[in-house]
Amino acid sequence: MRLFITLLLSTLASASFAANNSLSQSTYEELNSIQEQLAAQQYSEAEEALLELEDDLIPGFGLALTYQLHGQLYLLQEKNTEAMTWYSKALSLNALAPAQESALSTTLAQLHLAAENTSAAIAELEPRLTKILQLEKDKNSSKRKGDKEKNADWIQPLSFITLASAYQLEKNYAASIPWLLQGIERTQSRGDKPKENWLQMLMAAHYQQKSYLKTAAVLDDLLRINPAKEDYWQQQAAIYQLLEKPKLALRTLELGYAGHYLKKADSILLLVQLLISENIPERAGRILQAHIKDETVELNERNWRLLAAAWQQGRERDKAVIAMREASAFMDDGSLLYRAAQMQQQAAQYQEALNDSEAALKKGLSERDKPRALMLAGSCAYELKDFAKARRYFQQALTLAAVAANARVWLDYLDTLEQYPG
Repeated sequence: MRLFITLLLSTLASASFAANNSLSQSTYEELNSIQEQLAAQQYSEAEEALLELEDDLIPGFGLALTYQLHGQLYLLQEKNTEAMTWYSKALSLNALAPAQESALSTTLAQLHLAAENTSAAIAELEPRLTKILQLEKDKNSSKRKGDKEKNADWIQPLSFITLASAYQLEKNYAASIPWLLQGIERTQSRGDKPKENWLQMLMAAHYQQKSYLKTAAVLDDLLRINPAKEDYWQQQAAIYQLLEKPKLALRTLELGYAGHYLKKADSILLLVQLLISENIPERAGRILQAHIKDETVELNERNWRLLAAAWQQGRERDKAVIAMREASAFMDDGSLLYRAAQMQQQAAQYQEALNDSEAALKKGLSERDKPRALMLAGSCAYELKDFAKARRYFQQALTLAAVAANARVWLDYLDTLEQYPG
């Protein structure tokens, strides 16, 4: 999971001075001057000024800001370990305003995460957020009725998400969920939209907890944000299948397909399979045939078999036979050609059935199918009044125990026809 280190490059505005009288005007001006040195990458000069200022200040708000700026100096030079030391010193004074404290603690936690120290990130951030949330609650509950002052809102959404990220890196998905929800809700309360990757994290957490209804609800949000991301359609359909709601799974993929968002072969195939299972085989066949034709779906045995199943279930016999023949080209045996021959025999298309059964026998059949194919070929030849060919197939079948008795009946019948023609 990629984490972005947020630099606290906040301007020490006059509002900060007004909010805390322990920061003198001279300290404010000195800090502002050091900030300008950092912006100009005058790091040696900035550090010298910071050390002098730290010697002059007593513990309090001004010193906390100085330590924070000292940490910023090292962070700008990509010296994260040193930056963390100074940020920790700033926080240890407990002199920062709640909004500043949560922001700085979040940056420190992110630095811990960058160092792959998730437990330290959690230990740093969770107690502070818990404390500041209580301060917000106390302040807001103490407001008088009709007071137009805004509710306290000191914690940025990213702080909640950072803590949730740490828990997810530890695979503690249950613990991550409340923090994710608070980050998302706070973003929405400010009139903004939550980031897509935050919702992805929430979706993953619910899924890991097997909370599939909640997973589906988050996927609804993700589809509204980014319908062009095909994975979301697939994931939503898969979740509905886990919930044993195939109709909702099918509806999801139908919507994605109608919106031209389904491009991958596995998405198309899943849609086709759901259509077949929900007794809409004709549509399944049309969709699959179109994508086999445009080569979105691979030309292989499995997909031709699926197309044949769709046409067969939809009673589109001729189309099913064509699909079986196509699929057979990828196979080492003639089993699908034999099935095609069976379908054509049932439809009294004896010549086509004979052709396919002969092709199936030539390609090779299992011990189970070969006797039946010989009998099928013989009976079709009989219907076509090609008695000599029929006799040849029945004689071959006579050597196979599974159909020998039936083959003998046919041969006796053909003998009778020869003795009493017409």
